[in-house]
Amino acid sequence: MKKIYTFVTAGLVLLLCTACPGPTKTISYKVSVTPIAASNAPALQSFAHATSGEDWLLFAGRTNKDALIGGLHNLDANYADSSFIPKSFNTKIYTYNPTNDTAWDIDYTVFMKGLKTHLAKDTTSTMYQSFKKLEKDSINFTSIFVNSNPLVTQDDGYMYLIGGYGPKNFEYFEETPNWHQDTTVTDHKKQEYITYDQVVRLHIESLIKLTKKETLTDAEWSNIFRYDTAASLVSTGAEVLKLGSTFYVAGGHNFTSSSQKYLDAVYPFSVKPSKTTLSLGVTVSAAISDVSDPTDPSADNVSIFRRRDGPVVPSMYYNETEKTMEQSLTFYGGVFKPGEDLQAWNDAIYVHPDWATENKLYTYDTAYNQDNFNVYACGNFVGFDSDTNVLHTFLLGGIGDGKPSSTLSGFTNTGLHITMDVKKQPMQSAIKDTLHNVFGNTSNFYGAESILIKNSTSISQKIGEINSEIVDLKTTLGTNSEVVIGHIYGGIEAFESNPGTYGQGKSAASSKIWKVTLTKQEE
Repeated sequence: MKKIYTFVTAGLVLLLCTACPGPTKTISYKVSVTPIAASNAPALQSFAHATSGEDWLLFAGRTNKDALIGGLHNLDANYADSSFIPKSFNTKIYTYNPTNDTAWDIDYTVFMKGLKTHLAKDTTSTMYQSFKKLEKDSINFTSIFVNSNPLVTQDDGYMYLIGGYGPKNFEYFEETPNWHQDTTVTDHKKQEYITYDQVVRLHIESLIKLTKKETLTDAEWSNIFRYDTAASLVSTGAEVLKLGSTFYVAGGHNFTSSSQKYLDAVYPFSVKPSKTTLSLGVTVSAAISDVSDPTDPSADNVSIFRRRDGPVVPSMYYNETEKTMEQSLTFYGGVFKPGEDLQAWNDAIYVHPDWATENKLYTYDTAYNQDNFNVYACGNFVGFDSDTNVLHTFLLGGIGDGKPSSTLSGFTNTGLHITMDVKKQPMQSAIKDTLHNVFGNTSNFYGAESILIKNSTSISQKIGEINSEIVDLKTTLGTNSEVVIGHIYGGIEAFESNPGTYGQGKSAASSKIWKVTLTKQEE
């Protein structure tokens, strides 16, 4: 019996060992950023953008004219009349193709005149009447293509723009180049800077055709533009994301020449575009906030949503009850905390509008510490690894150099790799890696207000049944070890870490483009 037992035991050990898995593989992701030739790309910062195939549609924002006057605004000047010089406003609508370094452009007035000419073919139509009413009632109408730092997103062939910052009457600035020296002007309200209340939908491919001097059909002209206003969505320096069928304005700032107020909230809204007028049909829902009334000026003193110009990225979480992945959005960093010393936020907020925890539609992650790195808007992307249930967020360059200080850090070429396990509760992020010299061996600084334009032909952004802005890493990489995620473009190029203003040797709007490659490593 002893021999038989020994035999059987040995056999069992052999079978068990055969079934045993080998050592668990560790998956890691690395990003590389390499410059590409882009001699014909326009120099833009804080601009509006959308894509169609390989074409990039670019407009608004600020550019370089007369000794590089784009770049950082003059921090010591009067915001009402000289921090943002009128001649730095970009008045062009561009289409740029990075594959062949080709650019097309028209002045924004070509679009305005073309739309009016088309609608005037039938002056009795409700479409034309709505246009005339818009011309009469909205002094901000012409700012759509020339404002700075609007909120932008793209969905189903259209781009949506909210808010932005600029002059109350842009046409006056265009017609009067030396307006700040014009002593004959008695209506000084013409010189006032504001944050706009507009919400606009534009058809991307039709605008691209216009820049290429192609003729639009009547149907394309009728569909190209829808417009609305919303008092609660007056914002600049924020982001707008679409989660499911709802848009969300996340944070931002309502700034004028005489006052300022943070939104202190995330505002959901929906649209119902008219088929017979230019109305976009915006409906704003209840705010998601930590204060009962985010419109109250005192909210700025206490709200954790008092944030602008920070990385706001798409996110996800696992709904344990429904056993499904749900969409959300995340604030990482941002400026400024209440007070006079300009401290940045270094924690995170996860906004999950379809799930309430402790009667809140958000989770405040105070344990997370961004450590004064990349606290300002910069080129970024988010990927999800379904094998490990981990979200990977990459913030690349910008402002926030990690130096311990009570005030906002300087410009940086450092990046962050942030991870979050979507199945763990409570939701919490961690710094996986600090990415040094993201833009290579350079003495200049890049990334602030830049955009990472994703490569739609090489990546998948469908997570299960969810169509999102998050890269599906498993599908995208597949059996490949690396993939081109997209390109970082534009933003502010700083020639020193704390330039303080624009101009030669300080800062400028950038035309630089870098290819962003993601590499998967198994160890």
